[in-house]
Amino acid sequence: MSSWTRRTTGAAAILTAAAMFQAITAGPAAADDTITLRVAHSYPVRHTGAQAMEYWGKLVDEQSNGRLKFEIYPAEQLAKSSDLLDAAINGIADIAYAAPLYISDRLPLSTIAAVPLVGNETDPRAQVKAFSTLALGTLNEVEFLPQGVRVIEAAVTYPYQLMTTKTRIERPDQLQGVKLRSSGGIQERSVEALGAIPVAIPAPDLYPALQRGTVDGSLFNVPTAGGYKLEEQLRYSTNNLNFGLFPTTYVINETVWQKLPKDLQDLLIKTGKEMDIFVDELYGERAKTFAADLEKRGGAVYDIAEADLPLWAERLKPVQAAWVKEFDGRGMPASRVYQEWEALLTR
Repeated sequence: MSSWTRRTTGAAAILTAAAMFQAITAGPAAADDTITLRVAHSYPVRHTGAQAMEYWGKLVDEQSNGRLKFEIYPAEQLAKSSDLLDAAINGIADIAYAAPLYISDRLPLSTIAAVPLVGNETDPRAQVKAFSTLALGTLNEVEFLPQGVRVIEAAVTYPYQLMTTKTRIERPDQLQGVKLRSSGGIQERSVEALGAIPVAIPAPDLYPALQRGTVDGSLFNVPTAGGYKLEEQLRYSTNNLNFGLFPTTYVINETVWQKLPKDLQDLLIKTGKEMDIFVDELYGERAKTFAADLEKRGGAVYDIAEADLPLWAERLKPVQAAWVKEFDGRGMPASRVYQEWEALLTR
């Protein structure tokens, strides 16, 4: 029985990856091969995303009867969050976490999920299903496969909220000149539309930025914030705004994918969706814990008054048209992607 296994790090890992790439291009795996895939992500081990990846690996191992295994490298061990897509493209990792908002220049159309106020679907599981459909279909076709990778799992977080370190914000005019972290891309437009100053900071670097006062707050989603211990630096978070959804994808090197037996390809897709359900359950618990932690600090997770919600919508609606206009103008099928996304999110 042969095995595709890599257990080295650093420069040796690169050499092993190159050797592995040459090995798998020689032909498809036999049905009884044991295949170990290197999986890289940026989540700290306390984060929901890291827990979910461990769960996914367990599902893959069990449901393949040990034929397929994950060797997981968390917390940017193989590559920084901005370099993980290239790690999969170049064979440093077989599967890698790719966050479109962190690399919006490379995955511009996949930032569609971050466009605020699209559709009227509010159920988190339905939102995840919608983005998975879009990513594994149209986005694979127009954005990922041309770069040599394929999305095998895609999801979105809860809607992004406004989080601040000192001031409870009720109306957009309170944000004039306030420095807010965004994930980049379309979120920068949302921050600017509110009159605030956008500062692009990857999630792993947000805690020290809040601690140093580099930013006064952030756009972030409530369940995930606890994974980065942001409750230690924040005081307030809205609960009923929608600054878009943070899209996440796991991509696999296309050559590696084509060499996998069909039943293992199907298994990766199936178990990825099962992981999404697991994440939704974790999110519910994390949201409760985060709110309780803010209350201990004298803060709160709070709702914007119903009468003030139109003020926020008025500021954010133009961001939708701007997203379509920008990428259509670059010759990309942005209108097609937007219309499909809107349809998937409309009940």
